[in-house]
Amino acid sequence: MEPEQISNSTQAKTYDDYYREGWALHGGKKDEDAAEENFRQAIAINPKSVDAYYGLGLVLKAQDRRQDAISAFQKVIDLLEAQPGEDRSRTAMIRRLSIGHMNMMKKGDWDLEKEIWKRVE
Repeated sequence: MEPEQISNSTQAKTYDDYYREGWALHGGKKDEDAAEENFRQAIAINPKSVDAYYGLGLVLKAQDRRQDAISAFQKVIDLLEAQPGEDRSRTAMIRRLSIGHMNMMKKGDWDLEKEIWKRVE
């Protein structure tokens, strides 16, 4: 008689599980719909996750859902402003990338000249 295998499917997924799976699906260009769902689940668990909103924005942009993507990137910026982190360089980089993606969808150009010359304090 073989030993009984325990299924992990009964264990609840964590924020990290959803977040990692979202990036794996998006990064591998496997299933953008499933990637979107994973990022949304991560956000449901942690609504203040800048990284999950950024991932969601990229997925929505890849799906050519511009208005939804712009909203997700705007949420990244709003969260960054509401909860400034200790790593100012990382915060500035994510902010610039989010603005660049929004500009690209709105104007067809990253148009980050003003952002690049802003001083990170």
